[in-house]
Amino acid sequence: MNRDSEPYVHVLLFQCPSCGDPMTSAIATGERNPEEADAHSFALHCKCGWTGTQLGLLAKRHWVDTWN
Repeated sequence: MNRDSEPYVHVLLFQCPSCGDPMTSAIATGERNPEEADAHSFALHCKCGWTGTQLGLLAKRHWVDTWN
């Protein structure tokens, strides 16, 4: 990862549609704006065995922080 071009990390918290447990995903990007991550499709895996994809806008919570 080039830290100059991707200085932000987006951490998203999803809820498993099968069992309801939390699932997390994160991406590094050059944009602080959460809308970029909201439009991104995340491949998710739950400990219950569910696997699938969800758009970032379906996350229960979304945090953005600097990544240095």
